[in-house]
Amino acid sequence: MLRIFVLLIASFLFPVASVMADSELSADIQALIQSGRHVALHWSNLSDVSKGLGKLYGESPVRPLWIKDQRPTPQAIALVAALKEADAAGLIPEDYDAALLQRWSQEALGGFKEVSAMAAYDVALSVAALRFGSNLHVGRINPRSVGFDLDVSSRRQEVPGRVLEMSRSPSPQTLLAELEPRFPIYQPLKAALVRYRKLAQELPKPKFGFPAKFTPGMSHVDVPALRGLLIALGDLPEGSQGQEGASDLYDPLLERAVKAFQARHGLSSDGVIGKGTLARLSTPVADRLKQIELGLERLRWLPEGVKGHYLIVNIPAFQLYGARAGDGIGHHELQMNVVVGQAIDGRQTPVFHSDMTMVTFRPFWNVPEAIAAKEVVPAIRRHPGYLQKNDFEIVSSFAPAAQPLEADGSNLDRVASGALKVRQRPGPENALGLFKFSFPNTNNVYLHSTPSKGLFSRDRRDFSHGCIRVQDPQRLAEWVLEDNGDWPPERIAEFANGDVTKTITLKKPIPVYILYATVMVDPEGRISFFDDIYGHDRTLQVLLSRGFPYPG
Repeated sequence: MLRIFVLLIASFLFPVASVMADSELSADIQALIQSGRHVALHWSNLSDVSKGLGKLYGESPVRPLWIKDQRPTPQAIALVAALKEADAAGLIPEDYDAALLQRWSQEALGGFKEVSAMAAYDVALSVAALRFGSNLHVGRINPRSVGFDLDVSSRRQEVPGRVLEMSRSPSPQTLLAELEPRFPIYQPLKAALVRYRKLAQELPKPKFGFPAKFTPGMSHVDVPALRGLLIALGDLPEGSQGQEGASDLYDPLLERAVKAFQARHGLSSDGVIGKGTLARLSTPVADRLKQIELGLERLRWLPEGVKGHYLIVNIPAFQLYGARAGDGIGHHELQMNVVVGQAIDGRQTPVFHSDMTMVTFRPFWNVPEAIAAKEVVPAIRRHPGYLQKNDFEIVSSFAPAAQPLEADGSNLDRVASGALKVRQRPGPENALGLFKFSFPNTNNVYLHSTPSKGLFSRDRRDFSHGCIRVQDPQRLAEWVLEDNGDWPPERIAEFANGDVTKTITLKKPIPVYILYATVMVDPEGRISFFDDIYGHDRTLQVLLSRGFPYPG
């Protein structure tokens, strides 16, 4: 009878103890979240994940996500292993307390001893999962905080739901991988990250004493070192350091390698090692490694819908790319040189995306108000014939039928104040050339042709006021109008060289993405680096160095 009594008492007491422990754990988790800090973490301020934590633990009573039977779940162990590998994606394991959580997990395999420790562990792992998942999916820095007109807010809101799935999934690593960009360029860039980390450890800092213009056929004591560098970078085949590799002669095989290197760095592939080529050969691999990390960050800012029919302009590469059935940046069949905005405030080409809706043949150039006031009006006042010589006219509006007004002092004052407009009549010498490709945006930026053809042969091509000049407008028009009805090349040329301005509305708008990427990878895995012409890499690096909470 006594034994039965004891068992009955135990059957009541232990469930009550369990309920009390669950209640205490729930209260501890809630208190930790509401405090806004987790002092055990490297980045203890939880302001960046407070909303996400609220969604994860929103049920009442609050239940742990990563603990079962007082031990870390298999999902918790798998997540911690993924956090340890964060550097493979260009992220920092310490940001997610990978080492702390691994040690904590190992110690807890025998069971947590205190409720407070369970609460601290569970919330810490949720914080790490939210941060890591968000950083993989949309990056650490909000692109709007660096002046890029790209919106990641809606995609960031997806992360808590994905983390909740991870806490229940048999394969949380798979769900994490699905958060990463799926562009063709992304995985090759991750692979390049691993390769360049290895190179940064193994290669000595490049230092060459070549003359100002070192050309094929010349000899120099640093030629063997150059061969070694180009082999390591993949521009010169393995085995080229054999018997011939010890030679000081700049031979044809090395010349081909130098040309490949030049092409990968946005230079003219002439094989001549001049100032520009020497500067890039002398760039430490660690600097290139940083570019790759920043490149991965920026890829996460791009919309997931960059696929199908699209146009991309990469500002630092001075290149336009187009695809009809592409899977995003890194897959294209159309490519040409472009001229972008100057690297000075007020003239830089902005970063944004929009949809191309119109092609105009023989466009007017509607001079922006600031250019009209600061450049055109002073030029007219200095040289009264300037207006007629450059085919400008003063008008009350940019309507096609607007009539020209006299260029007298009063009207010039009104142009300077913005009350009147200046435009350039259509023609071959018009600043927009014979083609204008329009896509709505608040920056009044568009693609266009130009009478100034010589600039396209330069290595660095930032010369415009912000709009983008294309090297082969006829080819671009053919590509854009290919699905818009009967537009053979002959008809396009006829309209471009005709007598009237003609605007064609596209039946299906074409997405246009203006990007800023100082590193690219082609489908064959060749990596290219470009100069940080606007200083955006430097700005991003400074913001990333500050740690959590990053600018949101």
